[in-house]
Amino acid sequence: MKKLIHRILLATDFSPFSARTFHLALLWADACDAVLDIFHVIPILHEAELDSAVANLHLKEQKELFQSKLEGLVSQGKKKLPEVHSHLLEGIPADAITEFAVSSQADLVITGTHGWTGVNRVMMGSVAERVICQAPCPVLSMHDVEPTGTTSLDEAGRDGPYSPPRHILLPVDFSDCSLDAYEYAVNLEKSFETSVTLIHSFEPFSYSLDFSLAHPAEDRQHRENVKGRLADLTKAFTREGLNANYVIKRKPAAEAIIETLTETGADLIVMGTHGHQGLRRLIMGNVAAAVLRQSPVPVLTVKSPKFKHDSQKSPTRK
Repeated sequence: MKKLIHRILLATDFSPFSARTFHLALLWADACDAVLDIFHVIPILHEAELDSAVANLHLKEQKELFQSKLEGLVSQGKKKLPEVHSHLLEGIPADAITEFAVSSQADLVITGTHGWTGVNRVMMGSVAERVICQAPCPVLSMHDVEPTGTTSLDEAGRDGPYSPPRHILLPVDFSDCSLDAYEYAVNLEKSFETSVTLIHSFEPFSYSLDFSLAHPAEDRQHRENVKGRLADLTKAFTREGLNANYVIKRKPAAEAIIETLTETGADLIVMGTHGHQGLRRLIMGNVAAAVLRQSPVPVLTVKSPKFKHDSQKSPTRK
């Protein structure tokens, strides 16, 4: 099986929280033997401001400052990695990150779910949500929770708050996007020796318009069918010598995922997302957005993984 991740793009805004995403990027690039691109975007200025001498002077100073910060991160990164590059551009952050991910053929984008705009946003921040929707590859995101370790970029190159993932929580609803995430998790074990817990949730019983419930026998049969499919999915992991199991809960999906995360002590969530924009999907789907808001651990969203012909395919695929 070929290596899954060759090139990682870290999008940073140099906020205090970004020290943690930098450490996470170093860890993943080292484990995957991947090239690391560190990327910062200076938000585009309005035309009226561009005509201002004061604004142009400010922009020049910003470029010099950010270029110096990028060079500092590259210097730290090269202490652990053989190949690290920096990139400083102007533009709309989410669009610039996406375009660079395409042009550089990045296999993974790493970003925080807060920052860039400097204000709290519905869901998780306009830049991060757009990157997850638009990126041509999976995105590893971290919610801005209180740090337990590294708190500055100067310290981020040393021991930080993260270690390689050892337990993946993998939500599965048998949709195409969740099976994409499943296939990605199977392939991810090439870089990380992990245990895996698959989580499937049934929505709580609800009454239909005629105040009737599904027949108990039908519900039992459906549950047995789900158990059978989950058992099949775990076999791909156990064949690789990994510890894999599954959990079924009767709760709303996001609540079930966060509850299982606490119960299992998982340190990474890998999940599929529709990646559609607009009101129909609420940017990326209600479940993925809710999990990204609440998860204290990194969340890897898979929308369009770049699998090779010999990657592990789901036993539920035809």
